[in-house]
Amino acid sequence: MQHTNVIIIGGGLAGLHTANRLKALNIPCILLEAKDHLGGRIDSVSASNIEQEPSEFASQFDHSHDMGPTWIFPHQYKIQALVKELGLKLFEQYAAGDVLFQAPNAAQPRQIAGAGAMQLFRLSGGMYQLVNSISKELDNPESQCQIKLDHCVSNIRRDKTTGTWTICGHHQTQNRVKSQSSPYKYQAELSRFNYSAQHLVLALPPRVIERDLASRTWGSPLLNQRLTEVQTWMAAQAKFVATYPYPFWRDKGLSGQAFSQVGPMIEMHDASAGENSSYGLFGFIGIPPGQRNQLSANQLKQACLDQLAFFYGEDAYNVTDCYVKDWAIDPFCTTEQDINEPSKHPEFNHHGLEDELTALGLYLAGSEFAEQDAGYLEGALHSADKAVSAIHDGLLNDGVIHDKPRTKVDSL
Repeated sequence: MQHTNVIIIGGGLAGLHTANRLKALNIPCILLEAKDHLGGRIDSVSASNIEQEPSEFASQFDHSHDMGPTWIFPHQYKIQALVKELGLKLFEQYAAGDVLFQAPNAAQPRQIAGAGAMQLFRLSGGMYQLVNSISKELDNPESQCQIKLDHCVSNIRRDKTTGTWTICGHHQTQNRVKSQSSPYKYQAELSRFNYSAQHLVLALPPRVIERDLASRTWGSPLLNQRLTEVQTWMAAQAKFVATYPYPFWRDKGLSGQAFSQVGPMIEMHDASAGENSSYGLFGFIGIPPGQRNQLSANQLKQACLDQLAFFYGEDAYNVTDCYVKDWAIDPFCTTEQDINEPSKHPEFNHHGLEDELTALGLYLAGSEFAEQDAGYLEGALHSADKAVSAIHDGLLNDGVIHDKPRTKVDSL
């Protein structure tokens, strides 16, 4: 069994940021991610590839379209500072032009002068650039932080005598096998893994922790109650993206912003991955998860394209690519409880849990645990920074580390 100072479960922005900050403090860690790619809810489809799964090739291209979070707000200083630190660039969400509105039984959309949208920022090249940049920071020979993909954790337990956490699960590998039909035939194989650490970071949604990590065996009834109370932000949402060789809506004096009381999409925006490149439109699908799953992916795509054509004309059918991401069917993000209740903003109640979490050496670092901007990318950074600070103090008190080196962490 491999032992390290810190184990992080979850390779979304919160988990990656935690690992990168621990690396800056020379604190060894292992990050375990169940999927075959990093990013969590930062999920993208490459602007340069037509038929693919989100994130499948996003790390290989400069531009990708966001299937998850896409906006940064002006007040969110942590993520703006991180973007600058990583050498990335922001651009302002395109909002020049008119807004369109679709009312029930309307033969054509109503055009409203001026988008009048609040100022929003986008990451040039798509939000997956954050994931690429942080993972590159971690992927070097001197890094004491290891990233383990395809490592699905099935159980965590804590030794009450030693205070050591043991993390168990299975690792999937793809092995090439000989085949007469194809030289590229692969076979998936599962193997067990076990890791241990004194400090454990859970960079996951609260309800996923309660559902999948046997929290009732190591956490108090109060902690478990709090975990089940907090909904995963945007968990039941689905998003549609259509990409185009040219932003024809802009030539018509339209912002790309549209709203509908009909559907399937209820809100649409310009989704271009650059200020003047990689053009596209995206929309939030308003059909509830239980109804969406009765439609095929192609049926849902066609319905969304038909709606874009209602707003923007026949040019809307001339797509280079279109994709639907249904977060409600992602088991690493969404629980049954999330699907079956009205959407609400996360607000985790930390009161009365601080002593328990400190005694356990447990750190809740997902975005939903943030005390500000919970659910957003900014919230993920707040939670991660709080976890790193507490881990550092704990290791310092235990005598595991002795000096805090000067790092970029101190300047943010």
